[in-house]
Amino acid sequence: GQYWLQLPAAFGPRDLPALWQFLDALPATFTYGVEVRHPCFFDKGEDEQRLNRGLHARGVNRVILDSRPVHAAHPHSEAVRDAQRKKSPPNPEIGPQRKKTKVPVHAVVTASHPMVRFIGSDNMAQNREFFAAWLQKLPQWRQTTTPFLFLHTPDIAQAPELVNTLWHDLRSVLPEIGTAPSIPQQSSLF
Repeated sequence: GQYWLQLPAAFGPRDLPALWQFLDALPATFTYGVEVRHPCFFDKGEDEQRLNRGLHARGVNRVILDSRPVHAAHPHSEAVRDAQRKKSPPNPEIGPQRKKTKVPVHAVVTASHPMVRFIGSDNMAQNREFFAAWLQKLPQWRQTTTPFLFLHTPDIAQAPELVNTLWHDLRSVLPEIGTAPSIPQQSSLF
């Protein structure tokens, strides 16, 4: 795995020196990933290029957020409605935000362990459709890197169903992952 730094949307290009200072102070014996949310880091301009170059120079992975399924979903559950809901009040610098960030998917490799954070919805068929692109990308990356995949849903109780839904497709392109893990039912706390 890797230690994962999730930055808020307000953390923008002017804050990169602080990020570099922080990352440079970390022990080199661990693997790190950084997830950004500021719009400037997704416009394919100079700010995004500076971010990618800085992460690459430090051997730090850029975490790739794929929240397309949850934002495309018809909200059948309160968890999905809540994930799609805009926060209040909006940040004047970056505009309104959603509880589950909606940013373009930039499949960028900056180090040896690219990580995809895939936020599925409560519609498993739709999740498979959105995940299809990763079924092409992950085997390509696997030739030169060791990618990580972080799957979750707005209602975390549906995460095991998401894993079970996607595992067969994932195994068809990456047979070395083996059979799906056994996911035991959690006992009630009360």
